[in-house]
Amino acid sequence: MHSQLAAIAQVISSCLPVFLLIFLGWLSVHLHYVDKSAKAICSTLVSHYVFPALLFVHTATTSPTQVFNGRWMLAFAISMGLLWVVSFATNMFGLKCDLKQSTMQAMLCSFPNMGGMGVPFLILLLGPASTISVAIANFVVALTLIPGTIFLLELSDSLATGDKVDYHTVLRALGHSLMKPMFIGVALGVLASLTHATQWLPAFIFNTGKIMSDACNFISLFAVGVALHGVAIKLNAGLWLNLGLKSLLAPLISWAIVFALGLQGASAQELIFLLAMPTATNATILAYQWHVQETEASSLYLLSTALSVVVLPVLMLLMQAFIPGTTS
Repeated sequence: MHSQLAAIAQVISSCLPVFLLIFLGWLSVHLHYVDKSAKAICSTLVSHYVFPALLFVHTATTSPTQVFNGRWMLAFAISMGLLWVVSFATNMFGLKCDLKQSTMQAMLCSFPNMGGMGVPFLILLLGPASTISVAIANFVVALTLIPGTIFLLELSDSLATGDKVDYHTVLRALGHSLMKPMFIGVALGVLASLTHATQWLPAFIFNTGKIMSDACNFISLFAVGVALHGVAIKLNAGLWLNLGLKSLLAPLISWAIVFALGLQGASAQELIFLLAMPTATNATILAYQWHVQETEASSLYLLSTALSVVVLPVLMLLMQAFIPGTTS
């Protein structure tokens, strides 16, 4: 019982700074310290500098022997991929969204907040060793979800200009996506990891990246607060449907994959908890940067974070009851 109460307290403790920093951004606009243009500035800082630096640091400083945990990596990739496909199909065919909107909603539903909430929650519940799973998950996200999303967003912009769907359009969109700072950060990080660059590159390179990446959470949350000023959350059918995909379907999919691949104990807990985390702040920033589903992204981010106060403790109790070897 003590560990359960402590875990619930940790969820609440992890959520409170999120809402406080969002409120700080909102209050700064309300008090005229900054104006609404700060959203564009903060979004650009995140997408062009601090988030690419975060991706670089995460991948570069993670040992390949830690990252390439084949079965766990496969389980996370399948779970996230299935959630992305279901979310994309639901928005495109069920809600009649276009390619760009459906891509962004799929990103919002399948990109969990692993750093801001996942790390402190897992450390409290499972110990420091659980952060290796966060590194693996970030690696998978960096190699699949982020470049794939950027490519589809670029492709949708190309199609919006009237271009025909042919290999020239695809190659142009692919070229544009490969030149984005986020993909470059991932590529350099993977190269650094595979070549053990932390042993031969000057330390100031990684220190610079670390300083930049440390600013990611604050700038991202501040930007969300700025964006929310004067905007009403849209409580419509689309939002409730995507919230259900993010907060309810995500843990169900990951639970099914856990059983299908025979994961038990801490490995199973880490996978389910990470996929059940609310929408990542950086996914919301990506919506601002691409000017698509901005209000929907803010609404989903806030509601999924609030709902996690209930979802994560319930998952903890269910896993203790039904998954062998889990922490009690």
